[in-house]
Amino acid sequence: MIRLTVSAAVLALIGASAPARAEDAPALPSTLSSSATPGVDPRSPCAGAANHQFDFWIGDWQVIDGKTGLPIAVDHVDALYGHCVIRQRMRFTGMTYRRPGTPFPLAGISISRFDGQQWLQIWADNQWGAIVLRGNRRDDGAIELNSALPSRGRDVRLVWRPVADGVRIEQFGAKAGSGVWERYEDLVYRRLPRSRRHP
Repeated sequence: MIRLTVSAAVLALIGASAPARAEDAPALPSTLSSSATPGVDPRSPCAGAANHQFDFWIGDWQVIDGKTGLPIAVDHVDALYGHCVIRQRMRFTGMTYRRPGTPFPLAGISISRFDGQQWLQIWADNQWGAIVLRGNRRDDGAIELNSALPSRGRDVRLVWRPVADGVRIEQFGAKAGSGVWERYEDLVYRRLPRSRRHP
């Protein structure tokens, strides 16, 4: 009853009359409708090949610093909601990458979704803030996502690359608009033993 009452109130706001029965209610306008992919079966909207481009990243991982060869984090990546969403939960095991003065390790989460034309990802963590990235799979099979940070005058690029024994993620930075990229992080992913995988 509460749900029907709320729906009726929303319909009144947009100038439509409430249906006699809940099952007769029309689909409400959505700001997301413009991003829906044409020709997609609504019963399985994320079954297309593009939605599986990030599958190589799914798993429970030990993250190794490519510069030092030392383990620095664990990362748990899974698919949710009929493979529509890729979720990442990353936790650094030491004080690497922590914000100066912060007395606890860095930890963060990301959500990625293919919107029919490109990948969108938002990363948020317990120290540095949040960032939104956009991009696509490249011809070489890597996925490249980019973002601009106007407040810092920087552009950011992340590249996910499947390799024979795991995944490699490279992070690049550039002065805003310069197009001159410098790699500043190289993360190597190795699968965790079953005993250490996320429940």
